[in-house]
Amino acid sequence: MKNVKFKLLVGLLAVSALTFNSCTDDTVGDPAGPKLNFLAGAGYTSADGDIVSGSDFTVGLNASHSSKIETLTITKSVDGGTQVAPLNCTLCDTTFNSESFEVDFTGTVENKPGTETWFFTVADKDGNSTTESITFNRTAVPKAVRKIDITLGNQNSSNVGSTLNMTDMSVNLLAAARGASENMDLIYIVDGNGSSYFGAPSSDDINTFLKTSDWTTRNATKIRQTNITVGQFSSMSDSKELLAEFTSSAATTQYTEIKSGDVLFVSPVSASGKFALVKVSSIGVDNTISLEILVEDD
Repeated sequence: MKNVKFKLLVGLLAVSALTFNSCTDDTVGDPAGPKLNFLAGAGYTSADGDIVSGSDFTVGLNASHSSKIETLTITKSVDGGTQVAPLNCTLCDTTFNSESFEVDFTGTVENKPGTETWFFTVADKDGNSTTESITFNRTAVPKAVRKIDITLGNQNSSNVGSTLNMTDMSVNLLAAARGASENMDLIYIVDGNGSSYFGAPSSDDINTFLKTSDWTTRNATKIRQTNITVGQFSSMSDSKELLAEFTSSAATTQYTEIKSGDVLFVSPVSASGKFALVKVSSIGVDNTISLEILVEDD
């Protein structure tokens, strides 16, 4: 009997709870969370896009809710990394007590090429939240360029080096290259069919011809054929196109066939190596190749 009364009491309490909840539904607020929009117009950034590295940007935030908004939180992720709070940001963790607000936020992107995403989150007292984000593609400021004429020999040349140091753009014979392998970035070879190739010291194909496997360092230089024409290369006066290739997500390789008129993007991994556009000016019958290399001016 006592057990029956206990169950009845629990049942009555459950009904009371349901009745109470049904009476208070209208005061909970919007379960979908606050609304958050970016303001558009002159001076505002409101969509994903390119931005020069190190530049400032301004985002206008318009937030509203059926109940009071409690907090605004701003974080960023640089080059795909963890979300973190920006340094010295007074607005990035702000308490509000309003059903709506408009506020301008000015931030600064990292001073290097790459990507970063900024996240803006508003939340009410019950934890209902809404996040909007903007992703920037950071581009470097184009610089003046210089073009350097280089002649490389293939593995059959007895007096012209086949290996290029892309720090000082010096040409090295194989013996010298082996002794300073940490600075060697690009190698020229010709295969048994007479076809010409560029390769990284790390390439197994290059090792087949030059036995680079015993080098102390085998730099994994990145190489990519481009759609840049000889005429376009010749007219370049700054590094805009070079930087576009540097920030491109297009695939690279460590070994590629080349022919006269090709323009390649080459990105060394040696400590001070300069990324470059390399135009194949001509391939000689004397086991040499003539190149014109475009790099940012120092």
